[in-house]
Amino acid sequence: LVAGLAVASTCMWASPAQAENPDYNRVARRGTPTVDGDLTDRDWEGADWQEMDVYAGGAKPGGFEAFSAVLWDDDHLYIAIDVTDRDHAVPVAAVPGAGDLWNGDSPQHRVDLEYDGIAGSADDIEWGYALQDDVVLVNAWSSQANIEFVSMEVVRDDANDKTYYETAVILTTHQTNESLSDYINDNKDAKVGYSDMVNANDGDARLGWLEWSSGIGAAKNAFLFGTLTFDHTPQAVDPAGKAVTTWAALRAAR
Repeated sequence: LVAGLAVASTCMWASPAQAENPDYNRVARRGTPTVDGDLTDRDWEGADWQEMDVYAGGAKPGGFEAFSAVLWDDDHLYIAIDVTDRDHAVPVAAVPGAGDLWNGDSPQHRVDLEYDGIAGSADDIEWGYALQDDVVLVNAWSSQANIEFVSMEVVRDDANDKTYYETAVILTTHQTNESLSDYINDNKDAKVGYSDMVNANDGDARLGWLEWSSGIGAAKNAFLFGTLTFDHTPQAVDPAGKAVTTWAALRAAR
């Protein structure tokens, strides 16, 4: 079950701005995964996985860590997050509705399509989702008319302290009535500002959050975002026909 909103509309690309976090750069590779919460898909194995390494808020829960990756195709933007968290909690007292899901264990994403780095811009698109009592809550806090929620899946593995998030969305520009996928196909060097985060709840209250780059949790500030670029080349395969396992290599190194 999904509780939330799903509407789409239209952005004008400004000249690129320099992000304050120049060390945060990631690539969305081409791929069309099955959105089911299983992150062992061939496309996810070859994705550019990066750690959410900026923690803020109260005391960091023991063992709390997260990695995320982004894919795209001619229709959708896909995001996957692999979280290690001893307790998965989205209590009704803290999260009485989808708009409050940030108070529970949940991811949030914010995209600066214009890549203008403006703090607090209403043109940035921000959304998130959370699993509460077998229902996936979905919400957009900014530019609700410019995102269509296609699919959201959350899989919790209590035995291994893992939560897997996977989503497919359609983002649409504000002024040109163009999907992000169309814009990427028409502009081979397309760049957008991007940040994602995962909130932590101990079963009672929100403790803090992990971010890739920054600019969501403490303040809505696209100047703190990292840069997301887009690979137009299909993922490479080795002679055995297997995808290049970027994520497998990262896990083996941990």
